[in-house]
Amino acid sequence: MTTPPVGRSPSFSTVTWVEDETFRAETPKGGVMTLDGHARVAQSPPEALLSALGACTLVDIVNILKKRRTPASSADVRLIGQRVTAPAPRFHAIELEFHVDGAGIEREPAEHAVALAVTKYCTVKDSLDTAITFTWRLVLNGERGPDHDATGRAA
Repeated sequence: MTTPPVGRSPSFSTVTWVEDETFRAETPKGGVMTLDGHARVAQSPPEALLSALGACTLVDIVNILKKRRTPASSADVRLIGQRVTAPAPRFHAIELEFHVDGAGIEREPAEHAVALAVTKYCTVKDSLDTAITFTWRLVLNGERGPDHDATGRAA
């Protein structure tokens, strides 16, 4: 393995084959996840990638809202990944629908928090192929907002 350029410390994971298409992924800090190539007993690797993208963006959104002193009381993101038909069916489009609830959270700053998470801060998103089309929307306190593209512009 090569040493990364100056910056953050590297991330580590060891993935071990268990049986059939089932694998155990483990980090040195004790994080453990099961992956299943058939998606029968656990997330498939592409599903895990979507989950990582969702968690990465939500970390940023929750933290931004907290710093604005309008913390979320609940937050989740629902992701749909569209894949090409090919021997390696990569994602070509990913849609993220953020559901955020909390007293005092206004739409404009909340959408700005989502835009920052999707366009600037999420390491997972920035590690994905730039050819993937991203769209997102925010459902704030049950009220759905407009669709946005990956740059944060309303569609």
